[in-house]
Amino acid sequence: PPVPQAAGEPAMAEGWLSTHVLNTATGLPAAGVTVRLARLEELRWTELAQRWTDEDGRCPSLLAPGHATAGTYKLRFETAPYWQGLGCASFYPFVEVVFTVTDPAQRLHVPLLISPYSYTTYRGS
Repeated sequence: PPVPQAAGEPAMAEGWLSTHVLNTATGLPAAGVTVRLARLEELRWTELAQRWTDEDGRCPSLLAPGHATAGTYKLRFETAPYWQGLGCASFYPFVEVVFTVTDPAQRLHVPLLISPYSYTTYRGS
């Protein structure tokens, strides 16, 4: 089962996978966005972690070093509650970013840029 981050509990300082969510409509970090990490195993998604972005829009550790394996992973960002909290309607209720890991020893950063009617992502450093 996924290991949730308790409310108010800081995320691990360093990890194998991190993300950063920015609201491009305001130019500010997107705080409080729920982020779920899953791995594809035998054609089924297995949830590994659930975290929330901090006040700077960051999740510094979604998976601890040494816990990654080569394969296909998915980050799911629950964007609808974030936009509702700002009093905005949005077109995308969530954003899923699927990516392949070929070298589990390599640290990964997957930023997400959001607005109510668009999003983009890239492999960060």
